[in-house]
Amino acid sequence: MSTPIDKKAKELERLRAFQKGCIDCPRSTLTQPDPPAPDGLFIDHSIGIEVTEYSLGQGQNGSLPRQQEIIHQRIAAQAQSLYEAKLSRHLQVNILWTIINACPMLREENQISQTIARCVSENTSIQLQICRVSWKDFNDPLFTKYGIEISICPIPGVGKSCWSSMACFVFPPEAVRIQNVLDEKESKVADYRKRCAKVWLLIVASHDFFSSQFTPDSRLAGMKFKSSFDRVFLMEEPQETVHEFQIRQNEINIDTASVLCLP
Repeated sequence: MSTPIDKKAKELERLRAFQKGCIDCPRSTLTQPDPPAPDGLFIDHSIGIEVTEYSLGQGQNGSLPRQQEIIHQRIAAQAQSLYEAKLSRHLQVNILWTIINACPMLREENQISQTIARCVSENTSIQLQICRVSWKDFNDPLFTKYGIEISICPIPGVGKSCWSSMACFVFPPEAVRIQNVLDEKESKVADYRKRCAKVWLLIVASHDFFSSQFTPDSRLAGMKFKSSFDRVFLMEEPQETVHEFQIRQNEINIDTASVLCLP
């Protein structure tokens, strides 16, 4: 579990990457003031930058898809360790979670990891071949509860195995996701302006999580989003590509699906 110190360090890393990749970002010294304040502050330019993650289903209670992915990745890593403690095989193992409205509880994680490791072991201990195991074929209540499916593919040669985890999510259009992020952060802008004249928002899309990936859309360049932030950027990790979105400030309330206005 990340600590406030870890969070600050990660924010600073991202702010410096943004500073390097955005030509309009000040090159002066960056500070990290205590709340309530933006995550980064350029005092000499009176610019504050709030950093937030681009995550599916983002809201006050966090992102359920992000929570699921973290737990799924943890289970996959444990299953791989359990398997490799007994067998040495060069494999590509993909774990698919087909039921997206349920997330494994902490007390279930160890049992699921053991079952996955046993399943892979049973299908690779004697003969190596491409195979797929569905919860429908594997009589286990937790496999059924979370709709777990496993594909196993031998990799030629010698090297590290790759175990990955994937869930099935339904993604709204990128424009709707962006506006949702802006709406979630809107209430903080007034307090931030007490510390600086201009407030920017930096949305970070991490490729470490499927639910956080951003798909560029050429139409976004001609859209304007409703927000009180002065400027809004999205940075893709790890390549650190920076996109800027147009903002239409002080608009009346309108439906999220129609927040996009041509200039």
